[in-house]
Amino acid sequence: MANLSPTPQHSPRAPRLGEAESWIGWRIDDLNGSMLGRVERVVGDDSGAPAWLVIDEFRLGDGRKFLVPAYDAVGCGGRVWSPHLRSQVRDSAGLVGVGPFTPQADRRLRVHYAASSARRFA
Repeated sequence: MANLSPTPQHSPRAPRLGEAESWIGWRIDDLNGSMLGRVERVVGDDSGAPAWLVIDEFRLGDGRKFLVPAYDAVGCGGRVWSPHLRSQVRDSAGLVGVGPFTPQADRRLRVHYAASSARRFA
């Protein structure tokens, strides 16, 4: 069986910062095509490359925020697709906390998405 580990953050297919920022306001869908919300902003890494897409759920005034990895997202025609399950994305809401994005939040999110991807391909 092929090694199906997550793509490194700086994959050749990863979007550049300008491309990811152009997705702000676009609808974002999960692995199955279900709407997750809209891209609210892009969080960059230390090198300035896009690391995370912040999603605003905006359902019924909840205003919950989720994060998905930017490196494996694909956008076109006003829509962004993320190859992660809705449940996995929703679980990201509790990993960041309130306030500025921290290195600890970044590590928790990386572990969360790597572990969930590993279970999906096992």
